[in-house]
Amino acid sequence: MNVAWKSDAGRVRTNNEDAVLVDEECGTFLLADGMGGHNAGEIASDIAVKEAYALIHREMARPGGGRDLLGVLEEALHEADRAVRVKAGSDAMFRGMGTTLVEVAVRGNTAYLCHVGDSRAYLFRDRLQRVTRDHTVGASYVESGHMETAQVPPRLWNMLTQAVGTSSTLLPDKKSIALKAGDILLLCSDGLTGMLTDEEIGGILLRGKGRPGQVVDRLVEDANRKGGTDNISVIVIEI
Repeated sequence: MNVAWKSDAGRVRTNNEDAVLVDEECGTFLLADGMGGHNAGEIASDIAVKEAYALIHREMARPGGGRDLLGVLEEALHEADRAVRVKAGSDAMFRGMGTTLVEVAVRGNTAYLCHVGDSRAYLFRDRLQRVTRDHTVGASYVESGHMETAQVPPRLWNMLTQAVGTSSTLLPDKKSIALKAGDILLLCSDGLTGMLTDEEIGGILLRGKGRPGQVVDRLVEDANRKGGTDNISVIVIEI
């Protein structure tokens, strides 16, 4: 496994509300995109990745192991939600803060994934395939057939239907993915996908195979070149 990651504030935002936590040795990867005023977004995302990682690490280190890893990831996401809510309730300036969270654990030839929000995970195998769905109002309208993609007002693509710390009922998506040698997993915040198309992202991954450090640099550089209107965070995992 060959891993690289990068998180950048972009060209418009003065602070970075994304958080990334990478444990290559254990094969655990977390990415969060926070939201909230008074820098609360960066606090929410930092809490989420740290609390989720702590639970994952603790549960998988238990003697005997063998726990359902998807269940552990879901439990970790709910623990992150609890911790963000506690912090939000501790001070009025943190009220309403929340964050996306995507968790990936690679064990052997399988990737286990759990997420809420619109931070994404992709699999590149000959072509780029998105393996998460965005939890946004716009995406829900398209999925339910109420609107065609072109009819959705742009603001609805940015309105989350689920997020850590803000959803009354948190229903994360989870799945396992069988991996092959040469596969690439990409985790990213919407600062990347809001600037680059899937075709552009796939092209960068294809041209940079075997050089994940160069790939993450190029992804961030190109997103900034196209405007960099949001924080940009990427994790590239080559199998």
